[in-house]
Amino acid sequence: MQPWETRLEEFIAQQYGLSFDTLTKAIGKGPRAASKLAQRLKKTGRAEVARVDCGSPGPWRNSANFDDPGEVPHGPLWIFSERPIAWGYLEFDPGEWRPKASTTAHLTAVTELRLALTGLDTDPRVWTSERLLRRRLKSETGRVEVHIHDAWVRDFTDADKVWAVEVELSRKFGEGRLARALSAALDAADRSELAGVLYFVRGAGLRRAVEVAATRLAHQRDVDHLPNLEIHDLDITLAQKGMRS
Repeated sequence: MQPWETRLEEFIAQQYGLSFDTLTKAIGKGPRAASKLAQRLKKTGRAEVARVDCGSPGPWRNSANFDDPGEVPHGPLWIFSERPIAWGYLEFDPGEWRPKASTTAHLTAVTELRLALTGLDTDPRVWTSERLLRRRLKSETGRVEVHIHDAWVRDFTDADKVWAVEVELSRKFGEGRLARALSAALDAADRSELAGVLYFVRGAGLRRAVEVAATRLAHQRDVDHLPNLEIHDLDITLAQKGMRS
C-alpha cells in the first residue's frame, strides 16, 4: 500500500463509502484506474464492492469486473471498507454497513463537498465526518440523542472556530418541517460551542425556502437575522472547487 492509498482507505472509512464516480474524483485519475484500485482492494480483502439498485437502468454500464455477464446495471457501484479495516482506521467497531439507495445521493453530495473543501485530509480536527460524530456524541446509554450534523469543519481563516455542515438536496415538506430541521442544526451547534452552521443547498428553489425558514426562525428568536448561519449553493461551491464541470 502506498501512503496515498492508506489515506484514501481512511477517507473511505470515515465517509462510510464512495461511489465509483466519487472514487475517480478522489484519486484524480480516470474510471479505469479507479476500477483497478477497487478490484485490488476487493481481491486483497480490504474492501467490498456493491451495486446499489436505484430501480432504473440510467447511465450505468455493465462492469466486467463486478457484474455478471449480460447483467443490466440499475445503479452505481460503491466501494466501502471491510469491517476490520474500517475498525482499524476509526479506532472503534463501526458495525456492518452497506450502501442503500435511499441515502447514497446524500452521502455522495457530502463526500464531494468534503473533497472540494478539504481534499483527502483525514485529520478529524480539520473535517469530522458524520460517522465520527455519531461515535463522539453517543450518550452514556450508547444512543445518539442529539441532532447529528453531516460534518464539522474547521474555519479556514480562524483555527479556533469550527462550523457544523449541513447538506440539503430536496425540500422538506410539511408544516414547519424545514424550520424545525434548521432550528435543530443551529441548537446542536450551540450546544457543542461551534461557530454556527454552514448550510449547503441544491437549487435556487430550495435556497429560497431555507432563507424564508431562516427569516421566520430569526423573528421567532427576536433577532433580525441568524448570525450563526450561512447558506451556500452546493453545486456552485462544487463547481468553483473543480468538482463539477
